[in-house]
Amino acid sequence: MWVGALLEIISLSQLPIGAARSWETGPASVAAVSLMAAGPGGPSLLVIAGAYGVALAWIGSWSVHGLRHLNSRLVASERREAYSATELSFRHFLALVVDFARAALFTLAAVAVAGLVVPNLQVDAGAYAGVLLLAVAGLALGVDLRMMARSRRTYLAFAASAVVSGLITVWLL
Repeated sequence: MWVGALLEIISLSQLPIGAARSWETGPASVAAVSLMAAGPGGPSLLVIAGAYGVALAWIGSWSVHGLRHLNSRLVASERREAYSATELSFRHFLALVVDFARAALFTLAAVAVAGLVVPNLQVDAGAYAGVLLLAVAGLALGVDLRMMARSRRTYLAFAASAVVSGLITVWLL
């Protein structure tokens, strides 16, 4: 639950609207939760799983971007006349199947990598957890400020949320 909540908080400012590139949070969440569930647990592993999920979400966004280009080729007509309704429906269904296959393969690969990492994972290393926590927090703060900072009121709300997040982090550690 905690790693899913962490990834959700980080991705709240990324709205998947139109052609905007947004994080691929589904496979990333599955892989991060599998890493967390297979490991010994604890706050250090939460930070490591969160960083793993963020990295996967970013990589997944590139796979979705490539898929959009493939989809545009699937429906682009080289003929002068338009596709029939049946042919266009088939091409749309094919795009859905390709997206399903992409997400399934990406999720399987990410979970497999998590399975390889967990046996060698040393969660006692607080320095790694601290560095990863700072990296995840810095990424989240940068995205949030860039997306939301429009006025002094926004900066005050951001400062208050940073203080509360810091207190929650200290409580978890």
